[in-house]
Amino acid sequence: MSTDEPLISNAKLLAFGETILGKLDVSQEHAALTSRILLDADLRGVASHGMAHLVDFYVRRLQMGKINPRPELKLDSDQPSAATLDAGNGLGFVAGQHAMELAIEKAQTTGIGWVSVGNSTHYGAGGYYAMMALEHDMIGFSMTTGGRLVAPPGGLGRAIGLNVLSVAAPTSRDFPYVLDMATSVVAAGKLEIARRRGESIPEGWAQTASGEPLTDPAKLHPDSTMLPLGGTPVLGAFKGFGLTIMVDILTGALSGFGTSAEIDAGLTAAHCFGAMRIEAFQPLADYKERMERMIVAVKETPRRAGVDEIMIPGEPEHALAEQRRAHRRVPVHATVLAGFKEAAAELDVTWDLEDAQ
Repeated sequence: MSTDEPLISNAKLLAFGETILGKLDVSQEHAALTSRILLDADLRGVASHGMAHLVDFYVRRLQMGKINPRPELKLDSDQPSAATLDAGNGLGFVAGQHAMELAIEKAQTTGIGWVSVGNSTHYGAGGYYAMMALEHDMIGFSMTTGGRLVAPPGGLGRAIGLNVLSVAAPTSRDFPYVLDMATSVVAAGKLEIARRRGESIPEGWAQTASGEPLTDPAKLHPDSTMLPLGGTPVLGAFKGFGLTIMVDILTGALSGFGTSAEIDAGLTAAHCFGAMRIEAFQPLADYKERMERMIVAVKETPRRAGVDEIMIPGEPEHALAEQRRAHRRVPVHATVLAGFKEAAAELDVTWDLEDAQ
């Protein structure tokens, strides 16, 4: 265990999150939901979207009035298999949970359900919402706009968002297929982690305002940019760029709220959620049989030296989450804990995380 990243009790992290959000007029239900989704990211090893964001992303923005602690969710459009939701500028977790539940409900009836969401805020890790479909034998989709930090291929300025695309599908194994990806080379949270650890980042993740490779994550702001997936045109940047635009179409354009090129970068967001009921297309057993054939073919591929096993997207995260749930602890960087302690003192919240080893 790293002394910079002590292991902290899952239960105490959840309780701390619920309490500190409650101090800012977030309802107990919404505070518990937000904390649970943040912790879920840490359990799966997605530290870039986990509890590290509790204070900096959500507590501080609630304090500044940038997030409505008690939003009114309102349907602007409601069709048998589709809907548009106004999230009332509330916590993105609240809108995300509600919208995905609605998409699943519609898919139960019509076979497919899609809900586009506007007037929302950052919703954490997209995979959580896509995975909600799994227990209903459905394939789930989750997308969101992100902060406007990405330059288009050949560009130097911040033009598009750190948009996210997530898909989850049941398999015949004990783990699901889960794709949870930024349409930029990496999520901005990867730079936050590198900065906390005092590490450099690889060339190809970001560039300076003049287009030179950026390797110091602390120098991303104020005017450097991140790059679309692929990094450069020769390595497929137009594919990442195209995916970013696709997410913008399904979230910001379809909801009528605005794409990542238009909205207040990093403070507001648009989302889109989808569910497809497998039995509406073919028998579930047949689907799982085909999934098993594909998994076997992939895993039986000849391996490079030093590679023990070829893993399916979602498989390593599932294994890590099982391990961390069993141990009832997740690593949290010392600087994140320091931020928690400072916020706890400000808001008169009992501090009991340091003894949770």
